Amino acid sequence: MADLYTESIERIAIDSANAAIGMYVAKLDRPWLETPFVFQGFEIRTREEVEMLQAYCNTIYVDVRRGQLTAADVKQLLATRSARTVARTGERALPQRQDGRLSRWLSRLAWRTGLPARFRRESRLEADGYPITTTVRAEAPVAFSVCKSVFLAYRRLADEVRAGGTVPGGSLRKTLRPLIDSILRNPDAMAWTIFSRRHGGQAVGRAVATSVWCVMFGRHLGFDRLGLEDLALGGLLLDIGNTKLPPELVNRRGELDRDQRALAARHVEFGLDILERSRGVSANVLDMVAHHHERADGSGYPGGIGGTKIPFYGRMAAIADCYDAMTTENAYSPAYPAYEVARALNEMRGRQFDEEVVEQFLRTVGVFPTASVVELNNGMLGLVIEQNRSNALRPKVMLVLDAEHEPLPKPKIVEMRDLPPDATHANAMWIATGHEHGAFGIDPANYFRPGGRD
Repeated sequence: MADLYTESIERIAIDSANAAIGMYVAKLDRPWLETPFVFQGFEIRTREEVEMLQAYCNTIYVDVRRGQLTAADVKQLLATRSARTVARTGERALPQRQDGRLSRWLSRLAWRTGLPARFRRESRLEADGYPITTTVRAEAPVAFSVCKSVFLAYRRLADEVRAGGTVPGGSLRKTLRPLIDSILRNPDAMAWTIFSRRHGGQAVGRAVATSVWCVMFGRHLGFDRLGLEDLALGGLLLDIGNTKLPPELVNRRGELDRDQRALAARHVEFGLDILERSRGVSANVLDMVAHHHERADGSGYPGGIGGTKIPFYGRMAAIADCYDAMTTENAYSPAYPAYEVARALNEMRGRQFDEEVVEQFLRTVGVFPTASVVELNNGMLGLVIEQNRSNALRPKVMLVLDAEHEPLPKPKIVEMRDLPPDATHANAMWIATGHEHGAFGIDPANYFRPGGRD
């Protein structure tokens, strides 16, 4: 009987006033893009999310096959809450009761005017005090030049370490300062550079990119200058231990066997040995190198530690490294579209990575990162050129192909935050999906590049 009951109810439509932690929200009574919820479908985990749902929606649709609710919970829910309505997927919910409308209206008003503070989705980790002081167009050539300088410095360093040298932490910090300055002025320009240009071999390109993601993350969280320097240096040196591995192992294509994986994992040990013999390397940098393969659930290596036992700099390095690995073609897998990677990281929260670290990192890079190829609901294609920090699904987009996927006479800039996402409006516009970098022949390097087209 219990199995039959579970199968007969796919979703229940309930008044948002009855939302509770543990429910899996599969559908809202309004477009997702009109709400602060980044992903379509999520489990309610905090009281804050309950309050946000109540502020934005009258009705929510709960999937009983997902989340913490069991069939018995649902049955009890229906028995004790007569005001709730039951609907299968695609069915029309019954009219809402009248009570509660005034309180919901007041909640929405409070949210939109910024009161009270407990309604805000801003995290205790978020303290970004750095204003954007230049445009992507103006900063992109600078970001490109800085990235190239750091890449060349890292390549020289790798050769020196491979020959038995150590890391000159002080001079490397000096090399990284212009990179930090550029990210502080406009992080979107640096993200554009990373996604549109991968310099040299994968390991070197990944070192620079991971350094950038770490600094961007620190900028978003409001780290001071010294903290940003530690993040830049640690991100750059995460895999410096690879210089002590056999080149044929580092460059191998395809899966590794058990012994090869065990040897490859020792790059953490080798990296720490190099840095502990070096000067100008702080404890935060050592934490990043030591723990960037540890995971919140204890499934990582080399120590198999988890949760808050992993230093915070290590947790930041871990997600930045994972993000860059998944968005970069490597020996084991292709480069995945950034949108798919964002969804994958969201699924990892609470397991491989802290929930709040995932949330804040995705706010840093965006669900559709700068330089992502996106397709709009009208079939037009373009590149994301600037993030919208208040609504990750409504960034600034440069349209370059029309609905027939033919080049536009001139790229068109669209501020999606200024357009209605509701399909009832004639000029409604939203991102329908993201694509892999370079899809449809759209090369981000052709835009905002030094000496190239604006």
